[in-house]
Amino acid sequence: MYKPDPKLKHLFDWHVESDSTWYEQLSRTGYHYRNPSPLPRPDAFRSIGLVFFNSSLRTRTSMEVAAARLGAHASTIIPGSGVWGMEWRDGVRMDGQAVEHVREAIGVLSRYYDALGVRLFATGTDYALDQSESRFKKILEAATVPVINLESALYHPCQALADAATIQEHFRDEVKGRRFVLSWAWHPRALPQAVPNSALLMASRLGMQVTIARPKGFELTPEIMNLANSYASQHGMSITQTDDQDVACEGADVIYAKAWSGNMRYDNPDAEAVLRNQHQNWRIRKRHLGKAVFLHCLPARRGVVVDDAVLNDSRAIHLLQAEFRLHAQMAILERAWNLL
Repeated sequence: MYKPDPKLKHLFDWHVESDSTWYEQLSRTGYHYRNPSPLPRPDAFRSIGLVFFNSSLRTRTSMEVAAARLGAHASTIIPGSGVWGMEWRDGVRMDGQAVEHVREAIGVLSRYYDALGVRLFATGTDYALDQSESRFKKILEAATVPVINLESALYHPCQALADAATIQEHFRDEVKGRRFVLSWAWHPRALPQAVPNSALLMASRLGMQVTIARPKGFELTPEIMNLANSYASQHGMSITQTDDQDVACEGADVIYAKAWSGNMRYDNPDAEAVLRNQHQNWRIRKRHLGKAVFLHCLPARRGVVVDDAVLNDSRAIHLLQAEFRLHAQMAILERAWNLL
């Protein structure tokens, strides 16, 4: 299991951080929401290199703006697009397309920047590689400055912090015991599980009563479920699962929709696609809302994951949720740079 380096304030995921760190970061995120235009701090001039191996809108722009608001400079780096392609394997003869090893790339960037943010999705083809997070951990090993996880194979801690702060703000901190529904939704592509993993861990750590609605074959991994159950039990709560979306949404306080792939994509991607396409009716409709607020990490495919009538409803607070990405990023950068 990854253990944080006390000398480097990496953010790999919140589950390896203490409760005090988690709640301090939640509090600081709320502070930035209520104080949206702070003056740049004279002691904050630093730089961050944002390395995006995968596409981004909210994560990239919110991190760039967060850095600027703190008086720091951000550079966005996209390997393979104006930047050398990278090799991940150790001990191989690099006579193929990859020009630079990730160890040198991260080592060099660590000498230019005061922090690094890295987005590196799951491969979707190598189960052991993804579950071990070995590629992201290789970056942590090579870096000599704090590294912030901008979404890895299993986790999206920036999204999780923003989600938790959004829920706390909406319910005025009266969160414990509220019903949180994490609902699977159909998608034409097999998507990673990092966001649903993080949403589940976030809600259970807040002490919410969690229900996971998903068709059979789309269960989250036992390791993630075990961790979420441990959080829930600390609050006297439990996590239930069902393959009936309508039943799951009854009486919900929060409905969080997200598409994700079944784990069979690793062994038989064609069979996963066939199974996934049998559930194209799985999307959030207005009848599901009741008294609940609707969340989605975005981008959301209208008419596929969620109906227009939901996103256009006042109970949809997905734009506030997206705004909180900026405030969460500011809190995360403050911690990385010892500005708190």
